[in-house]
Amino acid sequence: MAKIIRVDMKTRNAIISELAPALAMLGGRELTSTIIAREVDPKSDPLGPENKLVLATGLLAATPAPNFSRVSAGCKSPLTGGIKEANVGGKAGFALGQHDIRAIVLENKPNDDVFYNIIVKNDTSIEWEKAKDPKTTGNYATCKDLADRHGTTASVISIGPAGANQLLTASIAVQDLQNYPTRHAARGGPGAVMGSKGIKAIVIETRKGATLSYKDTAAFMAIATPWAKDLKVSRAGFSKLGTAMTVGISQTLQGLPTKGFQEGTFAGAERIGGDHLHDLIVQRKGRFGIPCMPGCAIQCSNLVIGPDGKHETSSLEYETIAMNGSNLMIDDIDAIARIDHECDDIGIDTIEFGCMMGMLMAAGKITFGDAAAVLGVLDEIRKASKLGQLYSQGTYRVGKALGITRIPAVKKQGISAYDPRTYKGMGATFCTTPMGADHTAGAAIYKRPGFDPKKDFGDIFDSTGKLDLSFELQVLIGACDMLGLCYFVGPSLSTLDRAARLINARHGTSLSRDDLVAKAKAMLKLELDFNKKAGFTKADDTLPTFFKTEQLPPAGRTWDIPDDELASFWDARLNGQRDDLKA
Repeated sequence: MAKIIRVDMKTRNAIISELAPALAMLGGRELTSTIIAREVDPKSDPLGPENKLVLATGLLAATPAPNFSRVSAGCKSPLTGGIKEANVGGKAGFALGQHDIRAIVLENKPNDDVFYNIIVKNDTSIEWEKAKDPKTTGNYATCKDLADRHGTTASVISIGPAGANQLLTASIAVQDLQNYPTRHAARGGPGAVMGSKGIKAIVIETRKGATLSYKDTAAFMAIATPWAKDLKVSRAGFSKLGTAMTVGISQTLQGLPTKGFQEGTFAGAERIGGDHLHDLIVQRKGRFGIPCMPGCAIQCSNLVIGPDGKHETSSLEYETIAMNGSNLMIDDIDAIARIDHECDDIGIDTIEFGCMMGMLMAAGKITFGDAAAVLGVLDEIRKASKLGQLYSQGTYRVGKALGITRIPAVKKQGISAYDPRTYKGMGATFCTTPMGADHTAGAAIYKRPGFDPKKDFGDIFDSTGKLDLSFELQVLIGACDMLGLCYFVGPSLSTLDRAARLINARHGTSLSRDDLVAKAKAMLKLELDFNKKAGFTKADDTLPTFFKTEQLPPAGRTWDIPDDELASFWDARLNGQRDDLKA
């Protein structure tokens, strides 16, 4: 039976038990949001004792099924004030799955300022150890120290100085397969919640003699093995160039965030794009086509070597490149990689940071293209100086504090690397998802379909049908999130059909793809209800005014989906009143 570890930080007592029957078949985002909705007051202080941090795996973690070992981090967000889930790859999900640990819940709050590391031993027992200099030690040093003492096969989940200082844009780092702390659950500030609980790191040692039980092993492998082989072939281009290939796509579509969301194309796009990054990786003997977690068949991650011949970051992703490159008018890929390294070490969200910096530059507070100034701001955040504490509060709060009116944020979270004046479906997701301006909640990228793979939703910059596309993708990707599944496999009904059959072969259930769709819709209802109780209204489901009034050069596009259509987005769609939107 799957286990849950509840850690009371006031008493510093950890209790391991079997998941309650009502939770036994929940995983990932569905499990984190269910626990948060049931146990956390929506009006509570996100950094107070009433909030909880839930780390959860999916139902197929540590199995041979491809790409199913992600970890969801759920809490009431200190950034948005609503419910939050951010998921991450790395080693930890597989390690937790080996122990058959479905969730770790950090609750309550210590009475002192002493930080601890939690150690899940190889026999699944729990040990505690005091953390060293938690508010000044970066994720890289933390992981090296813990690896020296617990072995390189152990998996580390940690926070940097930003999390320990409870800064609102703090992330939670998870080691990649090379033991670097480069995979992050970042959006919404979950690292600040972990810091509020007085936990610097969670170490999961490799379980001795780990074996998982299957109801029907042969049936499981008959699905998992060919699926993994198919992904390796169908995602070969992704494996070579990684997500950085999207720089060129967004440039061609004229929706690449540029100059603080003032333009849609960047003259230096080729110098920060996938082909150039790939060539640099090869030239410096880095690595490409590597998995971010055990069991990944797509292998879109990379390992970037700096000019000094040392590891700089892994992986350098599109969202980080766009928000800290074109958005800041920085065309030096090495400078962007250094920014990424610093964000990973400090433990902050690269998307939120780049969005905030672009806003400051557009307002004339910092010069566009000044990478040294950007790194200087990161140093202030690392030190948690007065200036650093301001700049770590996220795009919305920094903008309000400095009297800036042009703030690219929804529900107090900075907009991601897709200008909504071009990416209309993505803009609909930014407005309506319970998560704030989070592209991963319903990523309507170029040519991605919804429920029906044959349905044509038109040009990406045409608003027609994009609300329906966003809804369908929020359901499909929500289902992937609750399964601990990387949605790069393709968020589709055929994916959910395979996933349901794998769950049945593993757990002896009789789920169908329609059951998974229904579960995803119920999860979304739960999250929306939490946010309503937290004080959100339909007036929060809108983009900032400048997207509606400023034409995006060079195409001259504006955001043209009416607010009243956004306000009614969930009503008919989620309640099953539209037959054409049934899976």
